[in-house]
Amino acid sequence: MTPKVRGFIWSVTALTWLSGAGCGSDQPLCAQIGQQAPLPGDSPLALTRDAVLLRAGDGFVLAGREENTVRWGQLSSTGDLVGEWSFDLPEQPAVTAGGQPLPPRFAVTSKAAPGDLLVVVMGVQAKSTDPYEVHAWIHDPASADQLTMQVLDVQAPAGSGLVRVEAGSSPDGTAALAAWAWGMEAEGSPIQYKTSIKYRMLGSGPDGVQVGDPKMIYGDIDPNSIPLWSCLDTTQNNAANLAITLVEAPNLEHPQQPRWHRYAVGDDGSIGEKVLIDMKFDVSDCRIVSTPTSEGGQLLAWQNNASNGGTYFASLTPPPPDGGSDSLDNVTIFPVLASASYGGYSQMPKVDWIAPAGHEFTIGLAGSRGTSVVRFNVFGDLRGKTLYLPSVSGNTDQASAWVGPDAVYVTYLDMPGSPTQADAGVPAGSQRYLVTVLSPADLP
Repeated sequence: MTPKVRGFIWSVTALTWLSGAGCGSDQPLCAQIGQQAPLPGDSPLALTRDAVLLRAGDGFVLAGREENTVRWGQLSSTGDLVGEWSFDLPEQPAVTAGGQPLPPRFAVTSKAAPGDLLVVVMGVQAKSTDPYEVHAWIHDPASADQLTMQVLDVQAPAGSGLVRVEAGSSPDGTAALAAWAWGMEAEGSPIQYKTSIKYRMLGSGPDGVQVGDPKMIYGDIDPNSIPLWSCLDTTQNNAANLAITLVEAPNLEHPQQPRWHRYAVGDDGSIGEKVLIDMKFDVSDCRIVSTPTSEGGQLLAWQNNASNGGTYFASLTPPPPDGGSDSLDNVTIFPVLASASYGGYSQMPKVDWIAPAGHEFTIGLAGSRGTSVVRFNVFGDLRGKTLYLPSVSGNTDQASAWVGPDAVYVTYLDMPGSPTQADAGVPAGSQRYLVTVLSPADLP
């Protein structure tokens, strides 16, 4: 199948920064909390910091890691934790040549039901000849062996490092995607790389995970022609499938601006439709999130550390079905939050997610008061008051969100006390929540 590359036209106006992430007291909240479900307070999994939320059919899988112990369980959309398992990883994650750790990434697939197999993808230091390897550890609670390992790749070029390892799973919980790259690091913010990207599909089957053939992005061009890239990620592609995303640095093809790529990946690992967005503004420290829309469009939010930088969004809208073969996507880009209003980039809340809200959109932010939600229209105008997700003191771990067509599901561990107290561990009285954030098309 020949990949389809979608074109686009631009709509960018003058940069008008908002002074802050709030509106007048007479404004309605920008979004609503549909439910706030507490998870069991005696669950080791629920009290694991930085646990991630993975979609699996009609519910979720919650997975986390504390040192070398992995914990995971099935989580309903109403917050019921059904089943909880744990195991110790038989090996430690590797560290790149530049000294960066490579934390394991989680995904799920299925043997008998969506999300009944946990996949842990990690880069490791091999025990012989000192190369790196990429391993996928699969945990099957219903199997006598329970834990098995697949070697996804081995590489040992002199002086190279394992650049990045990512993994994700399809919303139906039956397929996973692992992506990684080897290569030398180049300077920049974020660090950029010049190498092919490898990936493999991990599907479901009655005997457990089925690993597809390895495939590559940038694998069919002259290595000297591979552009600098950064911010490798995996994401869902519309309703059912998966995609690989990355940011290309400016080059001869697009000399003035970075370009965001989304490569749709089929069940057999083939690359389908490609979506490109010229971002106009640089992304710093890979602070970038994306989500597809139900109409076949795309939303991006990212942040820039320039002295006059901040948070930006891009909205891609496909042409109407009757627009003709020459019709192009429309891309709108606006800055929406100035970092100066927070005291600078280092104090600015990081972007957690972006989600559609009718013809508008919301952005989730991780800040000093916990997780918050702000809303904008397609012209970058702030809409409604900031919604702060419930927290005793604003001290939470890193929230993990899944953006659905009708709601955003967010989980986080609320830890009473100050961030300084929480750094020593999980304080007594901590509580994990699954919160549903609703963003109706029209504000009240």
